[in-house]
Amino acid sequence: MSVYRIELTAQGALTQMPDSQKIFGALVYLLSETYGGEEATELTKAVLLKKSHLALSNLMPLGYLPVPQDYVMDMLVPLGKTVKQEGEEKEEEGLKKKRKAVKERSYLREAELKQLWKAPQECGTIFPYVEIQNQQLLRASIESVRYGIPELESKLYSVPTVALQAVFRGEKDKEKRPIKYFCFYLQAGEDSNADKLVSLLKRSAQEKRMIILGKRASQNLNTFVFKEAAEEKLPDARGDKFLNMGMLLPDKINFADSRLNLFTSERRPFQMDGGWNKNFKKQYISFIAEGSIIALAADMDTAKAGKSIPSPFESQRDIVFGNAFLYPLPQDEGRV
Repeated sequence: MSVYRIELTAQGALTQMPDSQKIFGALVYLLSETYGGEEATELTKAVLLKKSHLALSNLMPLGYLPVPQDYVMDMLVPLGKTVKQEGEEKEEEGLKKKRKAVKERSYLREAELKQLWKAPQECGTIFPYVEIQNQQLLRASIESVRYGIPELESKLYSVPTVALQAVFRGEKDKEKRPIKYFCFYLQAGEDSNADKLVSLLKRSAQEKRMIILGKRASQNLNTFVFKEAAEEKLPDARGDKFLNMGMLLPDKINFADSRLNLFTSERRPFQMDGGWNKNFKKQYISFIAEGSIIALAADMDTAKAGKSIPSPFESQRDIVFGNAFLYPLPQDEGRV
């Protein structure tokens, strides 16, 4: 089992942070585009039947890891106490400030994440970190070109986007720098399907190939260029707890000792000729979200933690990818 860090350079703004499902879909499309649809179908079936192992993280800023914010906020309150039991209004106000500092820190580097683990009360002093800001990108629709009628006026509209900034401690104030470089992690088994995908990613990095991870690519949104694909050495897993880095459909995890956050999404079939089918009955599925703490049985392989399932719409062809990449956590100070 090998882990690879796939680095990407953003070519424009992002409408949202792409998750592991979207990345898997883009990789399957890349495989199909390069080798043909049969190769892509063979890979998805092998992943579904667990004959080939692939686990993916969500996209994240290069050099940073997602902060398990809810878990850290629980660590701010001493065991056996509630906020009210802590008593004084001054202490409660201090707790609010610490929680605000945790929420600001969406991503930390590994060293700072370990620091947070040992001293969550000092969260507000930990730098650098990455924050996510919601923004609006102004766009113009040229109606005269769209409909071929010269008299029509252009229409202005806005597109919701997310902007990521690295925040550093300055001499007088915080210094913020926009994030341009991103990465995702790929854990791959030792089989021909996984080997072919890894080789394709390495070649794509050498060729600086483009990958689309969202809508509005024609407006230069959600487009990236492969920068590098390199094998990654992870810290030793000294315990049984891991940081969930993607969208996980659980298979074999220790639910009792895990700290889970759920993300529920709507599923609808997609038709290339007409887009999303709005008349189809809505279906929903819940995943274990990024930042959750996953506990496994002692010495269990992380490859057994997640699973993929057949799509409810195209079960013979498509799958719902649920193999999230799990990152080993420091165990000295953590608790679930």
